Amino acid sequence: MRRPWLAPALLSTMLVPVVACSHPVSVAPGQNLPLKIQPDNPNLPYGITAIDYHFHDAHPTRPLGMTRTVIVTNEGTVVHNVTIPGTTVNKDLKPGQKLVIPDIGRLLGGPGYYPFFCDLHIVQGMAGVIVIAGAPPPSQATP
Repeated sequence: MRRPWLAPALLSTMLVPVVACSHPVSVAPGQNLPLKIQPDNPNLPYGITAIDYHFHDAHPTRPLGMTRTVIVTNEGTVVHNVTIPGTTVNKDLKPGQKLVIPDIGRLLGGPGYYPFFCDLHIVQGMAGVIVIAGAPPPSQATP
């Protein structure tokens, strides 16, 4: 049985990821897209980027160890802030500035999910979650 609607439907679903991409990509037929997935190295600081009213790599973070250092870098064009409730972390960062937070798990008090936000842009939804290893999955976490 022929289904004349099937080909256009499949084509439209295959084009959605290409159209949704924010950067133009030109790939020759049969050529793979360059994809760089960097493995996490727990011996290095974990980087979070503040840019365009958003924190990259913090929705949530990968599970981080107790003694892991977190570095938040403002790569945007405006001042951002890093506030972690229940701690002394409340720092404005000018464009290009970094905030180094050593021993993040100890600072936060152990395994769990810890929200943080930009106090200047919380209305725009600029927030993230730091996960300290050993916390149960969110569906099993108790509020």
